[in-house]
Amino acid sequence: MLYVGKAKNLKKRIKSYTHYHQLSAKIKQLVKKAKTVRVEILQSELQALLIEAELIRAHQPFYNSLLKDDKSKLYLLFTKEDYPRILRLRKTDLTKKHYRDSLAVLGPFASSYKVNELLKIVRVIFPWCNKKNKNDNRACLYYHLELCPGACCKKISPQVYQENIKQLILLLRGKNKSLLKELYQKMKNLAKAERFEEAQKIKNKIDLIKEVTEEQYHLQPDLILPNFTRKKQEEALIHLRHIMHQEGLVDLKYRFHRIEAYDVSNIQGQQATVSMVCFIDGFPESKEYKFFKIRQLDTPNDYAMLQEAILRRQKHSEWGRPDLIVIDGGKGQLRSVNRVWRQNQFFNCPIASVVKNPDRLILINQKVDKKNKQSWQTLELNLPKNHPTLHLLSHLRDEAHRFAKKQHTRLREQNLLQ
Repeated sequence: MLYVGKAKNLKKRIKSYTHYHQLSAKIKQLVKKAKTVRVEILQSELQALLIEAELIRAHQPFYNSLLKDDKSKLYLLFTKEDYPRILRLRKTDLTKKHYRDSLAVLGPFASSYKVNELLKIVRVIFPWCNKKNKNDNRACLYYHLELCPGACCKKISPQVYQENIKQLILLLRGKNKSLLKELYQKMKNLAKAERFEEAQKIKNKIDLIKEVTEEQYHLQPDLILPNFTRKKQEEALIHLRHIMHQEGLVDLKYRFHRIEAYDVSNIQGQQATVSMVCFIDGFPESKEYKFFKIRQLDTPNDYAMLQEAILRRQKHSEWGRPDLIVIDGGKGQLRSVNRVWRQNQFFNCPIASVVKNPDRLILINQKVDKKNKQSWQTLELNLPKNHPTLHLLSHLRDEAHRFAKKQHTRLREQNLLQ
């Protein structure tokens, strides 16, 4: 066995190996040596991730190691503490003591990316807490995201938490039937004792386990695990709320239901347009997209063009009230939009911008100085490039740019035909 890999779109994956001149030297070697391809259709994304890890562990395919830039294999270690944590360790870091003093060591896994995908799926079902110092009783970020059961702030007893971790280990070992049988029995016992709220929580876990282990191979690739895609967007919005709350822009109950993003498109001020795209609960809502032909200017001035579009947008309360405005641009564009946006109290919501190279988030907020004088100040946040919120807002910005370019091209074509 030369290589083990998984794919949601098998046709696309196999076809990629036929573009020989575009392949790296290592993959060219793999293609030359391969005689046959064995395909196994699995029931779910979770099962595919687990089977892939098991096959790599059992057969240790040469190219799985070679194609990972010589990094040693990745393992998951469950610590033996009152509130066990989940640690990621390379094989070179694992010792006999780790195996002896832990609840379990699982792996190896093909890559850090695969581990992240796996943990994202199972953490929704069995939340855990990786906070090392649990004596300060402050809730961690994941508690607010509903991905930590409250071990950090003593909202759950060590006994219940440890039971959840043991059930998580069963799930990661692929022992779904044993796990479901155990949970069904627990649910029945709770129901008999008339502890219906606790029984319902167990029922929810059972449903989620079935959801991630049921047959999904008949679905289109972009429909795989739709509920977890939605969960990912929800996570990004919760992160966004947390960031905005820390800067005093929103409270913890604020919902980013409708987000609008704006982008300017013109050729030296000619045929200028501003596009508006709309995301509802983190997903594009194309029927809400609008674009504005700029009327008042024929010279390049992004600030004034954005202001005109924003003022015209405010005349359409029937479109719905946005919960966040995102601008494609820097601090200057953000300040210019803020000046006109704040004139209408109906549209009183936070404004942000996303700038490129690298992607960064800029916020604007009203501050009071020592002399009790109010002023608007911008704050630039350098979030990690894989941060869920940055990913969502960058997607919004890019979608606004794509729509602006599309509409501007259409206008130019119309003018040429006149």
